[in-house]
Amino acid sequence: MRSNQAALPRQWRRRLGLLFLVVGGFAIGQPARALPDYLKIFATDPLSRPELRTQCAVCHVDPSGGGERNPFGHAFAAAGHTITPALRREFPTLFQQATVPPVRFLEGDAEAIVTIDGREYAINTRTKTVRELEAPAPPPATQEVAKAAPVPTQSVAQSDSVYRAADLRLVNLPTAIPVPKGSLWTDFTHRFPFGRPTNVEGLFGLDALALPSFGFVYGLTDRIQLGAYRSPGDLGRPIQLTVGASLFSEQRGDALSTMVRFGVEGRDNLRRQFTTSLEATVARSLTRHAQLYVVPTLSFGDRPFIADLTSETPGTTAFALGVGLAVNVRPSVALLGEANYRLTEAARYREIGQGIRRPVYGFGIQKASASRRHAFTLTFSNGPGTTLSQRSQTRGLYFVDDSLRGLTIGFNLSRRLF
Repeated sequence: MRSNQAALPRQWRRRLGLLFLVVGGFAIGQPARALPDYLKIFATDPLSRPELRTQCAVCHVDPSGGGERNPFGHAFAAAGHTITPALRREFPTLFQQATVPPVRFLEGDAEAIVTIDGREYAINTRTKTVRELEAPAPPPATQEVAKAAPVPTQSVAQSDSVYRAADLRLVNLPTAIPVPKGSLWTDFTHRFPFGRPTNVEGLFGLDALALPSFGFVYGLTDRIQLGAYRSPGDLGRPIQLTVGASLFSEQRGDALSTMVRFGVEGRDNLRRQFTTSLEATVARSLTRHAQLYVVPTLSFGDRPFIADLTSETPGTTAFALGVGLAVNVRPSVALLGEANYRLTEAARYREIGQGIRRPVYGFGIQKASASRRHAFTLTFSNGPGTTLSQRSQTRGLYFVDDSLRGLTIGFNLSRRLF
């Protein structure tokens, strides 16, 4: 009995000793497995410093790891063993600072140019593609090139002071907005020339007969554009075809922006009463918030817009001079004003209605999208026509007041489709 009683404790002692050995080994081995996992969390953080990603001293006082933790180790544990922005700010010596790569946007396009590690990449937000741009060949290291080095800085400063138009028009007059190659723009105008702006019950003339016109402008090249435009029957159903050329551009570093256009209008859907016009738009930015416009227009074979389409009304030569101003009051909101007057006495048609006695005045408030691809302008004008020859003819030809008190409501819509 004694031998059995003595043997039993020895067996239990062996079993207990083996159990303590297993548990102790597991407890000792557990930190050895967990600590590399914690270091891996630090190493996989994209902003952790590469030279520290294998160092146990990131969290421990002992460089070999284990034992007492340093301040970062305690903070890391308090954060639930995750890397947070607060940890990066508190321990800047352990992390790289996040930097935003330089980005520049192409005018009127859906691409942004990003510079990363000295290489440029074009990111197209429309097609969701990324392509690397070829690096420009370095210029020869000559004295002339060294002297010319400040020129890019000057052009960048100049582009910062250039006004960015958002529409093909002010109110009726054209702007000198660049039309990039391959881009297609809509040109939609709406006028209510028979309404009375004092008619509150008729919503200031919106209940009157409307004259909507619609057209397109296409960029054949970065400098050449083609256009087609049509107005309704109360203006003679003219179809206007134009070709324009950008001679100078402030955005390319020129002192002025100059756009010339040649247009042919044919009444009754391009079948009779043809008018040929030549115009030039000269624009000058006063600041990056304002731009001044001067628009001379010469029309051969001009006729009043109420001319009878059943007869071949003889045409005359009309010369009109327009001036305009656009001022941004907000980054995407502009106030517009213009006046366009016929200097040729014979082309004022005083014998019809009240005739053309005054300039065509126009005022508007414009709201553009952030991308400058869409613009809406609420307009007030005493002229119903919007083609090259008709935009300088007032609504006095309709036997109504064409003074400033006779301004009627309307709107313009411009949209870059692609």
